[in-house]
Amino acid sequence: MNSATTQWWKGYTAAFVLFFTMAPFMWMTIISITPESGLFAQGVQYIPRNPTVDNYFKIFNVVDFGRVFTNSVFVAVMTTLLAMSVSVIAGYAFARFTFPGRSFFTISLLLIYMLPSIVLLIPMLGIFKTLGISNTYAALILAESTHAIPFAVYLLTNFFVTVPRDLDEAAQIDGCSRWGALRRIILPVAIPGVIAAALFVFIQSWNNFLFAFMFVFGDKTTLPVLLRGFVGGEAGVFWGQVMAAAVMTTIPVAVVFLVFQRYLIQGLAAGAVKG
Repeated sequence: MNSATTQWWKGYTAAFVLFFTMAPFMWMTIISITPESGLFAQGVQYIPRNPTVDNYFKIFNVVDFGRVFTNSVFVAVMTTLLAMSVSVIAGYAFARFTFPGRSFFTISLLLIYMLPSIVLLIPMLGIFKTLGISNTYAALILAESTHAIPFAVYLLTNFFVTVPRDLDEAAQIDGCSRWGALRRIILPVAIPGVIAAALFVFIQSWNNFLFAFMFVFGDKTTLPVLLRGFVGGEAGVFWGQVMAAAVMTTIPVAVVFLVFQRYLIQGLAAGAVKG
């Protein structure tokens, strides 16, 4: 095939992948602005005849969406801060130090990450009850962090390996301690990897249903649990409100991803090369 034909196929393939990826979100948005009475009365409407934003107002008035949204933001941000505080230090240690059991601990992190989340529920419930933190934000944040940290450590370890050791040595010659070298020299260089790991932790915490369903309830519930509550009620399913809530839940993650997209790609590409 000549270059023109190749470019043509690339363009159509990219357009198909884009449509396939965006179609569910587009359909959610269409349903969210369609009046409830018109969803099934006149068949499928790809373009709403009487678009409305009433569904968005209803989710704030009926289920206190604003409070639940704030809960999710708080839990996701705190989980990210806690997980990254541990993962950065651990990843740097795995990348820079040689100690007995290093390979074993590295493999163990991946094995722990591959465990199904449901296996951890009973042990965590017992631990949180013993600590007296059942149905608290602390319990959910700790649960989310322990599930996200193994992969974040593995990703950051592989990224720190790509950072030349000469930078550490030069910083120490200039009088920096190990901690000072990490904080002043290595972290600024490793920003793409750190942001990639932080985005992974944030998105996983934002979307996690199981831990939020098991460890908190009442006024501490988060968005995934709230979305589940829209389905299965005695009054039926109000699809317009469901999709409005889904759109509002998706937008923050999409915005964060678009803002830090460049760093995410760099971090994942560098972290995929194991030293």
